[in-house]
Amino acid sequence: MSLLCRFCPSVHLSSPRCYIQEFYVPALDLSQNTSISNHTTVINPCLFFDLAFENILGDRSVRYGDGNLTFSYGRTAVANYVVPTFYQGKLKRADRREVVESSGVPWESAVKAVSNGSAAVFRVDLVARPRFGFWFWYSKRKGMRIGADVEVDGFGMKMKREDIRLTNLGASKTR
Repeated sequence: MSLLCRFCPSVHLSSPRCYIQEFYVPALDLSQNTSISNHTTVINPCLFFDLAFENILGDRSVRYGDGNLTFSYGRTAVANYVVPTFYQGKLKRADRREVVESSGVPWESAVKAVSNGSAAVFRVDLVARPRFGFWFWYSKRKGMRIGADVEVDGFGMKMKREDIRLTNLGASKTR
């Protein structure tokens, strides 16, 4: 056993947490779009989101490489975003507020769903490979595949008031 392993016990590192704080789809905001029919094109097919990364480890920093964020409607991917590389200190929170343009969303059925009082459901999946900081070195990259369903109402906003935590894809109901 090496000297380094003697003084650095093997510890299971829990993954940093990630939340959807805000999610807005202007095309589903019925107060803005008074009449959408099959012949009207959607004026703003963008998705606005606020993503929060939370490092819950008090003794480790996290260095993220580029992460891939995929937005889906039904089983179809409608938008992609690359979260740029960043560093996150111990017990710190990092926010990313961005806009992506979507394509391939069946807007007629989504608008019909929210106008009937139900929700349009978007899926948000994140694939990243963070590294954890130990004294003077970083660990190997740890695979992280997390996701969550986001229900959107007739105002184009996510229905849940609290932040939506992205969880392990292995535990997901839809995947």
